[in-house]
Amino acid sequence: MSHQPLRIWRTTNEITAMWLDSASQEAVERFWQQCGEVEPYPRSLERSLSLALPVVLVKLPHLKLQGVESWFAQRSATFQFNCRSRAVRGCLLAYGGHGLIFVDGADPEDERRFTVAHEVAHFIVDYWLVRERACAKFGGQIIEVFDGVRRPSVSERVGALLAGAQLGVYTKLIERDEAGAATQGAVYQIEDRADRVALALLAPPEDVLAEADTSAVNFTLRHESVSELLCTRFGLPASAGATYARSLLESVGRGPSWVETLRLR
Repeated sequence: MSHQPLRIWRTTNEITAMWLDSASQEAVERFWQQCGEVEPYPRSLERSLSLALPVVLVKLPHLKLQGVESWFAQRSATFQFNCRSRAVRGCLLAYGGHGLIFVDGADPEDERRFTVAHEVAHFIVDYWLVRERACAKFGGQIIEVFDGVRRPSVSERVGALLAGAQLGVYTKLIERDEAGAATQGAVYQIEDRADRVALALLAPPEDVLAEADTSAVNFTLRHESVSELLCTRFGLPASAGATYARSLLESVGRGPSWVETLRLR
């Protein structure tokens, strides 16, 4: 049987809207606007990151929190995490409108790619855009609050709370055994959004669906086909590719039938 790409009956904007909320769409659009060019697949985002954002990427082998602290100490700077050292896949630190993304340089390329994209998502959505919105609401003086130079007023505390801002040094970690895993409540929503932005940066849903072969009658075969495409063409790690493939297929009505769903349980 010849390759039959999925017939996309929704527009590109509709496909994107199914996958991303408005803040996430803005994050992806702003990234490529700031970059000034669109990176071909598979994307590492390393060059694009340096063009788009005031963020520096640092690769440390076998990344641990203590290693990040040592990196700062070697540069005559002091920074300490408020927890015991442990191994992590990635770490984002943001302060003063700038960021540092640390990744495990010993990880496979596909894992590093997803880690970088996930932390980029956190920087844009949970730090940079929040900071911009706060400045628009309170004026430039709010920057002193974000950076921990002074304590916020009552109205500023309320505003920051509503905006979901983290004042002072913004930190975000990707645990080695929890990347892409579901957590609870607000944390799940934040991590799920970062995953979606990361996937949209690395493998935009409209591009994936335009190339995907969904001709197989059996869902398992459709899922395997899209998962393979995501790993080989777009460079995603296997676990992220499998989860993303199922979500995309379900979003366009090509998920498992109810009979297949019972069998997959």
